Amino acid sequence: MKKWSIALFASLAMTNVNAANIPLTVDGGWEYFSFDSVGSSWSDTFSFTLTQQAMFSVTDAYSSGNEFSFTDGVSTWNTSTAINDGTNINNDFDAAFASSKFSSLSILLNAGSYTISGIATLSPYGGGGAAAQLSSVSAVPVPAAAVLFAPALLGFMGLRRKAKNIVA
Repeated sequence: MKKWSIALFASLAMTNVNAANIPLTVDGGWEYFSFDSVGSSWSDTFSFTLTQQAMFSVTDAYSSGNEFSFTDGVSTWNTSTAINDGTNINNDFDAAFASSKFSSLSILLNAGSYTISGIATLSPYGGGGAAAQLSSVSAVPVPAAAVLFAPALLGFMGLRRKAKNIVA
């Protein structure tokens, strides 16, 4: 297993000299890339700079069954396990991302500059197409109930203090 991991990292570290460097923008939609057989590099690398957190997502498309490993040079991630049942959805990347039959993964990235490249770790058809995108991360709003909860909490603290004074 250790030898396989070293080989995987070594192959990820090698840059495909024919790869195009595609700039990604947050909420700019899916960017297509292709790949060949198992162990082959993606046709493209993706570069971007984030001023705040964003989700980087990868999904297989076209025919289910492909899986990927990708890296930013520091960390390495693997997409989910695909179900190779011949499902074909062409280039509907949102549908592929939502389907458990297609491998995918989203990772939260912090502010900073990134160049992400990847390889095919499973390719039953000897190649194919997939896509990557950057999505903004929205803040979770505080529910209105939390505002109503604060006075109740203060009231309970007051009752507790009053009960302590009566006992003493």
